[in-house]
Amino acid sequence: MKTSLLFLLVAAFRRACGTPNPTLQWDPETAKDCIEWYNNSDGEPCEYVRSLFGITPEEFHEWNPSVGLDCQPWEYQSYCIVTMEKINNTITTTSSSSSTTTVSTSSAVTPGPSPTSWTDMGCYVEDPALPILEENLSPKGGDTALTIPKCENACYLKAYAFAGVEEGNQCWCGSYVGGEWASNQTYCNTTCTGDSKAFCGGKGLVNVFKAEQNEASGNTTTTATTTTGASSTTTATGSTISETQSSGAMRNLALF
Repeated sequence: MKTSLLFLLVAAFRRACGTPNPTLQWDPETAKDCIEWYNNSDGEPCEYVRSLFGITPEEFHEWNPSVGLDCQPWEYQSYCIVTMEKINNTITTTSSSSSTTTVSTSSAVTPGPSPTSWTDMGCYVEDPALPILEENLSPKGGDTALTIPKCENACYLKAYAFAGVEEGNQCWCGSYVGGEWASNQTYCNTTCTGDSKAFCGGKGLVNVFKAEQNEASGNTTTTATTTTGASSTTTATGSTISETQSSGAMRNLALF
């Protein structure tokens, strides 16, 4: 539940005009764990922005040290409106205040993979008109030590629901998937620069993975079955090519 709640919280900020990265100049002293930004290009007052996103003056000043508690100075630049610490605190508070039956189990519960589990969605063909995923996290020239879990974790920390690897050294993240499956799923056959036993897409081809809910699992009466399921889920994260992916080229626009 933690992962899905995280995505919902960040999605709420994005619907209110936030962006995952600053589009204007920004104060280098801004909170380092900022994951959502407000780009002050429309002339809205500082007080209005704080109220819109539910941020206290103290929080806003902590995240944006250049802005005082009195909202001055208020410049033409990008400001942090949510941090990873804030999200984690919100999730913890929500989880502790909601009534659940989790504690009623009589056995020790085995948590899911950390930070989350991912489903292999298969090999997609790049479309120049509509990128498969929104943001490329890899440095110029590519990541010389890219692995699938490394890319998934990077996308998870930026609150994206989808992760993708391309050309062996490129990590992409997105809140949707736009494009077509490759007519032959084995086209994604370029090995990862950081894991020679796994495939990280190909030239113009992206292996896409979808984040799933990180729910705890396990009952005392089905220990063996649960253990097997957890193991299977874990190995799926580092799998090469999904054997259950549907074949044939077809339009597949997935929205979170």
